[in-house]
Amino acid sequence: MMILMKAVAALLFVLMTAASALAGDEFIVSYWYGPPPKFTSLDTYQRIKDAKFNVVFPPRALDTTLTREQNIQVLDICQQLGLRAVVYDPRMPAAITGVADAKSRIDAIVADYGKHPALMAYFIVDEPTAGDFAKLGEVNAYLKERDPKHPGYINLFPTYAMPGAQLGTATYEEYLRKYTDAVDPFVISFDHYPFINGYDRPDFFQNLRDVRNAAITSKRPFWNIQQCVKHFDYRALTEPEFRFQAMQTLAFGGRGMLWYTYWYPGEPNPTVQHAMIKYDGSPDEPYAWIKAVNADARAIGDELSGCESWAVIESSPAGFPVPKDCPIHVDALLLTTGIFKSKGGQWRALVTNRDYRKAVRAGLHIDPVGVTVERLDASTKKWSAIETDKPRIVLDLPAGDGVLLKWKVK
Repeated sequence: MMILMKAVAALLFVLMTAASALAGDEFIVSYWYGPPPKFTSLDTYQRIKDAKFNVVFPPRALDTTLTREQNIQVLDICQQLGLRAVVYDPRMPAAITGVADAKSRIDAIVADYGKHPALMAYFIVDEPTAGDFAKLGEVNAYLKERDPKHPGYINLFPTYAMPGAQLGTATYEEYLRKYTDAVDPFVISFDHYPFINGYDRPDFFQNLRDVRNAAITSKRPFWNIQQCVKHFDYRALTEPEFRFQAMQTLAFGGRGMLWYTYWYPGEPNPTVQHAMIKYDGSPDEPYAWIKAVNADARAIGDELSGCESWAVIESSPAGFPVPKDCPIHVDALLLTTGIFKSKGGQWRALVTNRDYRKAVRAGLHIDPVGVTVERLDASTKKWSAIETDKPRIVLDLPAGDGVLLKWKVK
């Protein structure tokens, strides 16, 4: 019995360590739609690294034409470049019960990739309905049993998915709760594309609130897949709109962000525009913009590693209630302020501009008055002190941007 207890304890330690290393430390930056297999090369993936991505995703989610050899080639290149990869293999089942060879298929996938140093996770499925959660929970559980170091990845619907046909639940909150209970994922990943021709989706911030609540309740991180390409009725974006999405994800406590998309998806299509990379492999205009946004987001995200997302202060009445003991007070402007607390008693606050059209000047004060406050220069990753001889601190925030502050109360 003692030997069994030690074995169980050791397994739990491995699982907890793996989850922490994968999702809780380094801020994750990746994308949807990687380079097509015919473009796989060291130079192609060096360009990905140059754009400040640290994790690569498959050429196309759920691409049934992907082969073991193509995946190994990507993993080998990632190992050379210091990148990690989420791999999709067409053999991955979506259920165990009722699928005679499901376990043997997972065994084969783990045998092919599980020991590769560049592997981060296995792609299971995209946007499942709640009716599939029990089956996916079986897949995820068996995958953990066979490879405790590399979890299964699943991405969820956004708030604007249809409650019945897509979510399979009456509410989005129920969808998230059933997912975390049944599947036990290492991360809650979702997509939300807010920018439509002529208007913005009204539920962008509610989606972040719902997912943040689910992440805190279930004690796991969350990732947000963000809009990049112009497609369907989604509009072409500006650099501040890219930056806005990244800063809001960070302010709500997100530990990763992905862009839809890196490479142009599918065959040439005049209705799809402004991915980071064109069909021929050359950069499009968003590449340079997102490269800069990625760099700043990683600098901020890494500084928030290990911190608790303690509160989010919004300018919207629909936002979270402000805690009575909140140590920072911000002007009632169009802002989101994410407040974080570290184990050492240090406070951090990411003050962000919710207006992606124009800069704002934000005023705030921190309790107690006179405490030493520092701000992060994301471009250099260096902190510098702010003069706090006056009760009010003033920050100039470019359109859609944010500033990270830190202080410690003795």
